[in-house]
Amino acid sequence: MVRKRYVVRFRVSPDSLTWLVECEGEVLSRHCRKRDAVREAAGRARTTRPSVLVIHRIDGTRSGERRYGRDQ
Repeated sequence: MVRKRYVVRFRVSPDSLTWLVECEGEVLSRHCRKRDAVREAAGRARTTRPSVLVIHRIDGTRSGERRYGRDQ
């Protein structure tokens, strides 16, 4: 079974500094705080098991990964 992949990524745009929750390249939500973005992404990942949540730092490097569902 293929895991759905959710990503929390930081993006700089001309009007704001935002944390994005993405799934398969589509932006699902935008947040001012990283913790809010992680909370949103984790909630979505839990409801669409099996899934993986990849969390990035502000510089773009990976800071962590959470797996939900089978084969954790």
